[in-house]
Amino acid sequence: MFDQWVENGEIDNNLAIIQSLSMQGKSMGEIAEVFDITRKTLQNLQNKHPALAKAIKMGRLSVVAMCQNKLMERVSGGDTTAIIYALKVYGGEFFNDRKTVEAKITGTPVSVQPQVQIYLPEKDTEAGEYGEKKED
Repeated sequence: MFDQWVENGEIDNNLAIIQSLSMQGKSMGEIAEVFDITRKTLQNLQNKHPALAKAIKMGRLSVVAMCQNKLMERVSGGDTTAIIYALKVYGGEFFNDRKTVEAKITGTPVSVQPQVQIYLPEKDTEAGEYGEKKED
């Protein structure tokens, strides 16, 4: 099929269509449907022809870049949730809340969830909410 595209002079156009569909978030099955082939056939073509694989990859990467830009806009705007997410993704092991440690006895990696406890002052009804002094 790919060779047919080359012979018919359709290769550039079809690769542009594939990249565009990939940029739109279409699945491999949806892209295959456009060309009236199966998902498996598209995957086989992708494995045999680097230009096809590159078109799909470039489409996906443009979506990732767009999402990263939006995330950074929200981080710059002070969105706490976006900041936390960005720190987990870009901050490395220090900000990762799913740390893996090695067991001393077996040497097997074990996933450990950190435990966080928050202590709030007790409510004092005479002094006001949470210990602040009432003004007379």
